[in-house]
Amino acid sequence: MIKKIFALASVSALTGLVSAAAAAGCSSNEEPKGSASDGAPPPTQTNDGGDDTEGREPGSRPNDTQSCMETRAIDMTRFPYARAKRAANACTTQELDEISAFFRTKAQNAQDIVISDWAKSVSEGCAACVFSDGTGAEWTPILTKGDKLDDVNRGGCIEIASGKEACGRSYQHVAECRLEACSNTCDTAEGFTACLQDVQGIFSGPCKGAYDALERDCGTNELPTYEAACKGTAFTFEGPIRVQCINGGVSQ
Repeated sequence: MIKKIFALASVSALTGLVSAAAAAGCSSNEEPKGSASDGAPPPTQTNDGGDDTEGREPGSRPNDTQSCMETRAIDMTRFPYARAKRAANACTTQELDEISAFFRTKAQNAQDIVISDWAKSVSEGCAACVFSDGTGAEWTPILTKGDKLDDVNRGGCIEIASGKEACGRSYQHVAECRLEACSNTCDTAEGFTACLQDVQGIFSGPCKGAYDALERDCGTNELPTYEAACKGTAFTFEGPIRVQCINGGVSQ
């Protein structure tokens, strides 16, 4: 689904999970309050989203009457996770730029993103560090399925930044849960975007269990530092590639 692929890569769609949740007032220890947005603009946009609360009552959700969010609790234990792959100097900073440029061109022209072609934009060693099908003992930054983009493993970078595999796993589960809460039940791009923006509804609703685990495993105060270490310039996969395949597991 095109909208899900773009959301996976768009910086403003899914990074800054803890910041979005904090702005929305989500906490396992108190009732959510307020509302915030880090919506899903075109994948080349680099900002982290803005507050879309103007014109709405405090505490209200976007598109209350037409919400397509999943209503049932999502069980994230069914989703796998593997420790982060680390390979210092497998990629160069130029190759990271080339990976981003390939995706940007395809996205801007609404073209299919074929992994076998994408991998050819860099050396074999770099491609081996960046792309994998997720069946190995270690996860690369970009996970594939059937020669297509299946997921971006931001949890692996968070694992490295935090030094805790459990933290990385919980972070990845929250990111996947947020997508799951909207991608299977929203039929339009507008509905999907509005659903992703409703972090308050997601983290206090279908993804409450995943978010509670994230707070427990990572610590709310520390998460912004981990996210900053894993942030990309234009796309979500850039931070993980830099940390896992250029720095080799040293976030800097």
